[in-house]
Amino acid sequence: MNWPLLFDYAVVAALTIKYRLLGIFIAIVVMLALYLSLAAPSYKTSWVMLLPGTERGSTINLDNLGEARSSGANAYGSVSISPKNTYKEIALSDAVIKQAATEYGVEAYAFSKPRITLIDQTPAMQFTLKGESKEELAYRAKLYNRIFHSVLDQLRDNEIERGYEGVEDNLADAKARLSKARLDIVQFQSNTSLISEDQLKRWVSDAEELRSKGTTTSIELASAEASLKSRLQQLGITQKQAEALLITQSNPELATTLDSLSVKLAEQSSLHTTYGAANPLRTAIDREVSGLAKRVRTLLSDVPNLNRLNNKQLYALASPSNAKNIQITNNLITELASLKAQSASIADNFERYLARVSDHAEDAATLADLQRSHQIAEAIFSSALAKLDTNRLDIYATYPLTQLLTEPGSTLKRDRLQSKLMIVAGILIFGLLSMALLLIELRKQLTTTMIKANHPSMPDAGATL
Repeated sequence: MNWPLLFDYAVVAALTIKYRLLGIFIAIVVMLALYLSLAAPSYKTSWVMLLPGTERGSTINLDNLGEARSSGANAYGSVSISPKNTYKEIALSDAVIKQAATEYGVEAYAFSKPRITLIDQTPAMQFTLKGESKEELAYRAKLYNRIFHSVLDQLRDNEIERGYEGVEDNLADAKARLSKARLDIVQFQSNTSLISEDQLKRWVSDAEELRSKGTTTSIELASAEASLKSRLQQLGITQKQAEALLITQSNPELATTLDSLSVKLAEQSSLHTTYGAANPLRTAIDREVSGLAKRVRTLLSDVPNLNRLNNKQLYALASPSNAKNIQITNNLITELASLKAQSASIADNFERYLARVSDHAEDAATLADLQRSHQIAEAIFSSALAKLDTNRLDIYATYPLTQLLTEPGSTLKRDRLQSKLMIVAGILIFGLLSMALLLIELRKQLTTTMIKANHPSMPDAGATL
């Protein structure tokens, strides 16, 4: 194809229809000017609503059991459901439009829906409404916003009531389980002497303490027995003889007689070394010593366990100078008896505690199971109660709280979109008409050229014109 030739023909065609194109341009400009000057003004208002969403919950910690938690998930925690899309569908739903149209006093189809823009990466939604009057547009925007939030409140109340009914049923069931668990513990405690698990622990602790005391007492008892045995061996007497000698110390006549006998024995020993057997002094001292010895035997005749002691040993042990040793020995005897009684008592108590622990071990396990069941029932009840409170307080779990960044009707602007669209449409119409006239003229010239080339005798169409 000869493009330069075609371009030349197009230029010629354009020059040929230039006045017609100018006329079309003037006509379109006039019509646009008339429309823009005569058309009623249009306004628009926009407001932004925020949907902040946070996770809410309550937690209950129970010792030795764990944690019970009731929570409401974050509204933005799901990748498949967005609260902004949900709110957009609600805002454009018939429920909102019909209520707004009814209160506005028009049919639903006559109440224009707002244009809603979801702003990416933010919890923001932009609402835009258009109208022919500033006052009417501001009123309609506020009316629409109020109706929209009213429908949200209705949905929240409906959700809370439905959820509350279900939670109340669960709470009643949990309360019944808790009451049964308490009753089982009371009945078990009334049938056994074991009141609590701590009581068995105290018994075990007491038994261990008794065992420790028994060991200590046994050591003290062995030490006391060894000390008493050593002292009795040193004195050469038995335990009963030591006890009998302690009794003699309370007889003052015996003490005086023993003192006199001790003195006379010393004199007798001195005289025996000085004089012969027939000496009157020696004979007299022997009679005095014999009389005093008989008197001592007479005084000790009522005291048992001393008849096996010889006179010399008896006089030495019963003398006041030896009273302290006898007293210490009897103190050891008394201490030994006390330790034996204490050891026997501890052993008896230890056996009784062991028997008590053994008899109640199974009861303690049963009581522990009942108390654990009671704790679980209490945790379930507390969790249900916490969930009930959460459902009551967290009314924005499914339908998040809304906040207005800008109030509806607060920003009113002239809507020039229609004017701009009309200008663009005028330009497009002018372009299309110009192209159509250019193509017609170009076709006409090409047709004339082709006919002239085939029939040279025909006159030039351009010359004729």
